[in-house]
Amino acid sequence: MAIIREETNIGNLYVIDTLQFNLSKITSVFCWFDGQQALLLDCGTSDNTETILAKLKKIGIELSKLIGVIPSHYHFDHGGGCFSLWSKMKEVNPSFKIYTNPLTKMKLQNPQSHLQGAQSTFGKFVGTMEPPPDEAFVLIKPDDFLAFEFKNNVRVKLVHTPGHTPDHCSPSFFCDEKCIFSFVAESCGTIYRTDKALSTSSSMPPNFSYDTYMKSFEKICSLSPEIIGLCHFGLITGEDVAFFLNDHHTFMQDLKNAIISAFKEDPSTAHVMKATEYLWRDRFGAELLGMKGSEQFFGNLRLALTYGIMVDLNLRPPKYEERLV
Repeated sequence: MAIIREETNIGNLYVIDTLQFNLSKITSVFCWFDGQQALLLDCGTSDNTETILAKLKKIGIELSKLIGVIPSHYHFDHGGGCFSLWSKMKEVNPSFKIYTNPLTKMKLQNPQSHLQGAQSTFGKFVGTMEPPPDEAFVLIKPDDFLAFEFKNNVRVKLVHTPGHTPDHCSPSFFCDEKCIFSFVAESCGTIYRTDKALSTSSSMPPNFSYDTYMKSFEKICSLSPEIIGLCHFGLITGEDVAFFLNDHHTFMQDLKNAIISAFKEDPSTAHVMKATEYLWRDRFGAELLGMKGSEQFFGNLRLALTYGIMVDLNLRPPKYEERLV
């Protein structure tokens, strides 16, 4: 069992650090490579494209064998680089595609309001989001498998896991009906510690829906994945998977209830943030908090995640982007 928060591989599965926000161990993407074909899971922002492609080459994955990318959802830090990646890859492999559901496609092709909201929180790190053309996509229905297989009859299912966003999916790899790996992305929280499998929320506004999120969370739990991959950041294996999932279930309940209680005392955002701070104290590892720029990043992150739950509870209005939930 392990919490893996570094670039490595387990068999055909590779962890890649995008170095997003100029910070290490914040945002990960994954690549499944069986020696014949490679599939990328998430692609970060447009500013991360060159980093990801360079790291794939360093691993020894020929770009001509990279057949596509599955964005877990439309957010700038996960699917924002789709156009940038596709435009570069089509010159290397004309059959390279973005495999996704119709809602993610729509949001990637209409990113303006999302970009405005993201830039208000994360500024220059958002990158650009040019709309990919229709020809870049292969549309997959929620909960369907991709048409192709990897070696040893490994198949990929785009498990529909809305809640973080309405379009969110968790690409999951199956062999003989067993889920050997699930890229849960942001359907089961995030982790910013190496020494203990303690989760954090992924309740970004404006489209976070607590009830839908928890149903998707239970859906992932029912798969009993051997390994889970997180957008933020890394892999969890063995007994730590169950520990992490149990912790996240409790944390989400506690956070929601604490926000409701704090709002009743004083509806100001400052009070809600201060009153719920205790829940977050052990959630960020010392190695991250010691990095330059991390204090502002995690402060902005916690504010956004708190605001997302408040929007879902109708305690705050959505900003910038229309709420689709």
